[in-house]
Amino acid sequence: MRKYCKAYHLKDLRRSAHWTEQHEENEQALSDDDVVYLWDDFTVVRSPIIADKSLLLDEVTPEWQAFCKEVLQFEVPEDLRYTYEEQAMELYDASETEVENQNKTSAQTGIKDELVSQRENCAIVERSYFYE
Repeated sequence: MRKYCKAYHLKDLRRSAHWTEQHEENEQALSDDDVVYLWDDFTVVRSPIIADKSLLLDEVTPEWQAFCKEVLQFEVPEDLRYTYEEQAMELYDASETEVENQNKTSAQTGIKDELVSQRENCAIVERSYFYE
């Protein structure tokens, strides 16, 4: 999930040997002075508001990430990194809780099945004892 983006002039991103630009048929070509947005997942868009419709680069490679980090000095600001870590921990805790709940449900189902089986066996024994 994207949370942070930073604006760059397109000419700065085009310096990368790994830059590939996507265009829609009816879109106007961009100039070097146009401002585009680099997201925390290293995709690039024309607009941070309608990011899905204005995608310029979505083929993220290790080389592209290295260029962004080393040449552009792109990184999520420290104060936002803590937010990312907190949210990641919350997601981890939530998924862990879900797994625990699934395990409990599975165990409860197993116990319930065992009890039903024992009741059926008791009923069979009682019936056979009754008819003897």
